[in-house]
Amino acid sequence: MSHVFCTLHDQALKLSRQYLACEKALLEILVQIEAKKIYLQQGYASLTEYSQKALGLSRDVSWNLVTIVHKTKAVPELKHAVQMGVLPLSKARQIAPHLTKENSQKFIALAQAMPREKLQEALAKECPKIPSVEERARVINATQTELSLCLPKDVMEKLRRAQDRVSESQKKWVGLAETLEQVIEFYLQHKDPKEKAKRHEVRKNKAALKAIQPRRTVRESDAAARNSEFNLMPINKPIAKIQAKGRVPIPAGIKHEVTIKNAHQCTYRDSRTQLRCMKERFLHIHHKLPVAMGGTNALENLTLLCSAHHRLEHYRGGG
Repeated sequence: MSHVFCTLHDQALKLSRQYLACEKALLEILVQIEAKKIYLQQGYASLTEYSQKALGLSRDVSWNLVTIVHKTKAVPELKHAVQMGVLPLSKARQIAPHLTKENSQKFIALAQAMPREKLQEALAKECPKIPSVEERARVINATQTELSLCLPKDVMEKLRRAQDRVSESQKKWVGLAETLEQVIEFYLQHKDPKEKAKRHEVRKNKAALKAIQPRRTVRESDAAARNSEFNLMPINKPIAKIQAKGRVPIPAGIKHEVTIKNAHQCTYRDSRTQLRCMKERFLHIHHKLPVAMGGTNALENLTLLCSAHHRLEHYRGGG
């Protein structure tokens, strides 16, 4: 039995060394892929998307690698420490958000000497402005989610002030959860592109109704009554919309209509899976036919793309 255990132990050692060597080699290759933007040539919007979809890496492994790749541009010492085997990827990812050219040697030395838990405490002391608590949302049941995050002191004071105002308006004590709900609802009503687009649609419909049934003055009413004997009806000619060509600002009304048409979501579809991108953040309005080729700001020529897929589309189109 001891011979079998020794054999398995030897195999595990061999494979673990290979695994660590592969990690280092993969990091080096990803640095080169990022530098040359090869993922764009493969049809992926970012290195993260490429790592997960093309290479099949898990979300956590991909995030660790990509974070280190991006940080190595500013701090080459980080890549060197990983390649030399003195710093595992997990710790490199842990210190990456805190690293600068000035503190790289100190933090890399800390990461080498400390276990992960102690390292997190040391980072929190060295970088107090950076939250030491990871933001987390954990589903508790069908209707509730537990939110864990770290707030700066001044933000917490503002939240308490908002809690006081909401409590006054409701004429009862209101907890932080309901306060956040009210504050978020208020913000979205004023800032959310979906809500702005809805209000625009209501205004447009009201304007159209007024155009069909214009208000008449007393004099116009009398004239209409006289003309009715001769079956003369005023004719309201529609005003033709003139769409200017060239690089001109997109009217706010058109932007709202693009938002409504595309449900404020990126419209990019993966050529392999045909799945639509789910992102609703950092959306750009994209001209299907480029302005340089005669494309206009007409609604049918506009769509929504997230920043990553917008960059990918321009890369494919050569501009």
